[in-house]
Amino acid sequence: MQDARIATGLSGHPKTKKLIRTLGQAAAWNLICLITWAAANRSDGDLSGMTVEDIELAADWLGDEGVLVAELVRVRFLDQTEAGYALHDWEDHNPWAAGAEARSEKSRWAALCKQYGRPEAAKRMPDYAKRIGFESSSQPEGLPESASGTPVADSGSAPSPSPSPSPSPEELKSSLRSDSSSAAPDDASPDGGKGGDKAQRLAEVTDEAIAAWNASKLVKPNGGLLATVNPAVGRENRRNQVKRCIAIARDICREQGHQRIPAEFWAEYFAVAARDDFHAGRQGGGRGHERWMPDFEFLTQPKTMLKLFERVESEETA
Repeated sequence: MQDARIATGLSGHPKTKKLIRTLGQAAAWNLICLITWAAANRSDGDLSGMTVEDIELAADWLGDEGVLVAELVRVRFLDQTEAGYALHDWEDHNPWAAGAEARSEKSRWAALCKQYGRPEAAKRMPDYAKRIGFESSSQPEGLPESASGTPVADSGSAPSPSPSPSPSPEELKSSLRSDSSSAAPDDASPDGGKGGDKAQRLAEVTDEAIAAWNASKLVKPNGGLLATVNPAVGRENRRNQVKRCIAIARDICREQGHQRIPAEFWAEYFAVAARDDFHAGRQGGGRGHERWMPDFEFLTQPKTMLKLFERVESEETA
């Protein structure tokens, strides 16, 4: 479903009031029409190549030609660029729509990798492969293999809130999938830790994760919107929850040169989540789930950790 974010303060914003004072209340509706049109057709907010008439048609403007665009520029709902026009601060106000094209491209790449393997995917999407640092000529044909010799499917997304800048996202994905299915709670310690050592280490990592959560900007005592976690309640459930994502967290830390998951990892991870409206609870779920809020359990799901890493990785390589 394509949609656009409309800030609750838009109706009372001085720019909106200036627009209405000059062109009437209907102009506010034209602004909304332009925003939703852009989300569906120019998801990056860039209107370059469109004439003034094109923009006003997209906004359903029925007045004199050029009047609406001129006023939108004056009050700074539109920016004039060398290439034409762009919606002001679009990425800040509509980050989900702004990333639509990138998400579509990544999904297509993942699907091609899963069906044909990375070298063939690189042939079909050479520009994307080059951007992520994958060179098909330097890779063997066929899917990469795990240590056991089993081909590894090259799809999905890659992990880590604070990744090493050197490996590409696809290289990280391959290395993670080769062993992330064994969520060993020993933290991949040099001696391989067994039995009681593994259980003790899992308890330590869980306690560190909970402490970082309660100290993060996500939770209400620190200015966030989410509930704190009582470390004395549901300890076994929390450990099982953390155990599910510990393999991914461990591999992330290995890429950064750590043999074990440091307590700082969780602080950095939750800090990444706090910067995102959806994962911090500032933006509700989809239709029918508007009041849904994330929690500790949601943010320690493997797929959530992967998604947040992918976002950070794309920001660092942009």
